Amino acid sequence: MGIRTEYGVGRPWCKTIAGSDRARSGAMPCLLLATACLTACGGPNEDLSSAPAFERVQPELFAAPGAQPNAWADFDRDGDLDLFVGMRYSENRLYRNDAGTLVDVAPQLGLADLEDTRAAAWGDYDGDGDLDLYVGHSAVAGTPNRLYRNDDQVFVDVTGGLGVGLLGNTRQPTWIDYDGDGDLDLFVAMRDQPNRLFRNDGPGREIAAGDPAWTFTDVTDESGLGDPRRAVGVVWFDYDRDGDLDVHVSNQNGDEDAFYRNEGDGTFMDVAPALGMNHPDRGDEYGSVAPAVADYDNDGDLDLFIATYGPDILWSNNGDGTFADVTDPATLGADYHSTTAAWADVDHNGLPDLVVTSYLSGIAAVEDHLFMNEGGGRFANALPANLLEHGPSHGVAWADFDRDGDVDLAIANNDQSGGTHHLYRNLLPPEVAARSLQVAATGADGQTMVPGAEVQLVDHDTGRILGTRLVDTGGGYCSQGATLAHFGIPAGVERVDVRVTYVVGGRRTTVVREGVFPPDYRGAWLIVRQGD
Repeated sequence: MGIRTEYGVGRPWCKTIAGSDRARSGAMPCLLLATACLTACGGPNEDLSSAPAFERVQPELFAAPGAQPNAWADFDRDGDLDLFVGMRYSENRLYRNDAGTLVDVAPQLGLADLEDTRAAAWGDYDGDGDLDLYVGHSAVAGTPNRLYRNDDQVFVDVTGGLGVGLLGNTRQPTWIDYDGDGDLDLFVAMRDQPNRLFRNDGPGREIAAGDPAWTFTDVTDESGLGDPRRAVGVVWFDYDRDGDLDVHVSNQNGDEDAFYRNEGDGTFMDVAPALGMNHPDRGDEYGSVAPAVADYDNDGDLDLFIATYGPDILWSNNGDGTFADVTDPATLGADYHSTTAAWADVDHNGLPDLVVTSYLSGIAAVEDHLFMNEGGGRFANALPANLLEHGPSHGVAWADFDRDGDVDLAIANNDQSGGTHHLYRNLLPPEVAARSLQVAATGADGQTMVPGAEVQLVDHDTGRILGTRLVDTGGGYCSQGATLAHFGIPAGVERVDVRVTYVVGGRRTTVVREGVFPPDYRGAWLIVRQGD
């Protein structure tokens, strides 16, 4: 591609192309390539690891209680990640990231809804290169869900006439291209009625000022996804590697889980019973809440963790379209009354770690867990003490908001009396934080991430798989962000190959970037475009 360094997606702060391009006017200065190259990866015998440690960022800003979903996305295309937080007792927040300092801009941009907000999903439904936002409410709110179109960083409610303004107990909404036609369709999980699938049929008739009216078609019945079970969490990924996105649905109140295989013709079949993943005959007090996908063992396929009311479970992908329960009952598999889980390589040892949050009604500080991945299927809880106090009860979302190379943690606690929605900065030593690479798997225009794309990192010299990540298709708590594939890189790895697999219309197409030198991208994103 000829691009050495890029900031952002769509409107880069700076890019170096054979030394010819300059930073855009008014943008922050670029990290000089020569400076970045001085930050070398750790040597093969170097042990720079440390116990995870975090510090609160702008604590007064994030002190309000009642937060539920939270999702990162670069809504203003300035090259850093911003944060939306849905609230229960106060106005929703949109925290714009101004070079590592966050500012709530929701009131002036049109997103400060007061209704009880249970879900949120970022996605560029109209293909104009910026991210739009679907916001889901509860039945108690008495307000239909809203679709906000991003019009040059002002959000316009365009729900009317599109048919996506569902009324009820909304849980996980997800933007995905289930039919492989190149645009994002909308799936919405519901707790009190059948789930819904809306096919994106693109611009329809022309309306005032030449603005095309968008068209969504409710294809729930014909797709077979109108499941009436009480759904909470959803994640889409190509578990059987046949070139289309399948969907796991986590159901509550004793209902069995569903795992819908995409048949490639617009229909889906629930194969959870055949896979042994449905959890039959569990009591009404038990149920699944939140799925989280990662290649926990770095074998090249995507595995699935389920946070539950009851013992949590880790499903290891066998690579042949089946899964095996490999949960260690003493660590990952205990009954934490879990609400949310999210994977990220916190310590840069090359293995994804797992945060698991818990919830008990009326209690602000139920014990949460940060399971550090030690390899070989072993995990050890190492949650820092300051994350135990008023920690997350619902949303958790990892992102490198300060662009120092490691992942930071945004939490959400919906307890009215003692909850918060703090942001915690990861305090990895700078030399360890530098051992990382962040990949934006975008569409052909390089504008926005493609949900469901798989990003894999391989040691260029040895061919060893260093990790596989899924571009977000639902996670945290009823949230979908538009975030990067973040990789911590083990000491001793100098160059890597990046393989991005796009799952579209029955085909898995892989774009490869060979011999990438991670220090070239310190503080920046490696952008891989579909079709390159």
